[in-house]
Amino acid sequence: MFADFLKFWKRSSLLKEATEEVVTMLEKARYMFEFSMRVMMEEEREKEDIYQLDRELNLLQVDVRRKILEHLAINPYQDITSSLVLSIIVYDIERIGDYSKNTIELAHLYPEQMLGTYFDQIREIEVQVAELFNQTINCFKKGDVELGKEIMEAHSKLAPRCEKIVEDVIKNPKLTAKEGVVIALLARYLKRVSAHLKNVASSVVNPFHRLTYRPEEMATI
Repeated sequence: MFADFLKFWKRSSLLKEATEEVVTMLEKARYMFEFSMRVMMEEEREKEDIYQLDRELNLLQVDVRRKILEHLAINPYQDITSSLVLSIIVYDIERIGDYSKNTIELAHLYPEQMLGTYFDQIREIEVQVAELFNQTINCFKKGDVELGKEIMEAHSKLAPRCEKIVEDVIKNPKLTAKEGVVIALLARYLKRVSAHLKNVASSVVNPFHRLTYRPEEMATI
């Protein structure tokens, strides 16, 4: 079905532009994520204004929605479903920008070095999420259903790892409260970014009414 959407979007100039802007949003969100994690984990100097980047992402979201609305106003009976899919995707991408902004804000509150087992686990998950970005961009560009399923499966394995970190931190009496809060927040941020990428991938895999759900969950919906 998504391959049909891609063909339809390319026939409509407004939706073609909107689709291209969705890819731009994904690439900008990837940059924001990687930049914010470097500032947080590697103490990189802030050479970018994360708030300006977030505003740019928000403006792209608004423009995509405007183009969708204009398209529907001109073509009210043409494939409303594909337009709705685009409007939902941009919400997930915009939320990734918010988590990147939250990560920078956390770095301001915790300028200490990130040392220890938990931070090492965070770094491992960060690498996996960065790869999910690359896969999600390729998946969306090509309408690759099988890659979409792989992304959704990868998230289903990554999410419990993030939750396990939170559980372990709560049970560890040797950690300071400050360390525990920072580690738990980072684990949750990574989990949420991964979840939003999974949602984008689900738009390639699932019909509209089952967006965000994994294939094994669909039998009960």
